[in-house]
Amino acid sequence: MIMNEKLEALRRRIEHEDNLVNQRLSWLVAAQAFMLTAFAISLNAPPTARLPSYAAANSALIALLPYVAIACIVIIWLTLAGAIWSMKLLRAQAAAITLPSDIPVQSIPVIRGLGLAAPIGIPIVFLIFWVVVIVAGSGASAHPVY
Repeated sequence: MIMNEKLEALRRRIEHEDNLVNQRLSWLVAAQAFMLTAFAISLNAPPTARLPSYAAANSALIALLPYVAIACIVIIWLTLAGAIWSMKLLRAQAAAITLPSDIPVQSIPVIRGLGLAAPIGIPIVFLIFWVVVIVAGSGASAHPVY
């Protein structure tokens, strides 16, 4: 069986981009786990700080962490979009040189779409979560009840 060398090179590039999607999704989940943990710990800080100089830092963490988490989502989402776009372009190049006897480069569009549910959906879930946290926090009383 004669291999189409250009098609094989495109397959390797698509596989590389697919691996980047997986890595970036892992970064996203790890970053969000870190942000959520830091946010929860900050919320559970004692009402009076052991060191009064850190009371303002704790308030700043509680106020800023949701925005930092959203910034991480946006940045990683952009990198995910770049990899997905790159794979689309590579598939188009592969389609242009594929011979009838060649094995398809990737699955059919419906299956590829299902595979993109996580890299597209998980950032949306985290984004909605942080927006709800921000909105809920803005409605919280300025004077906490102890």
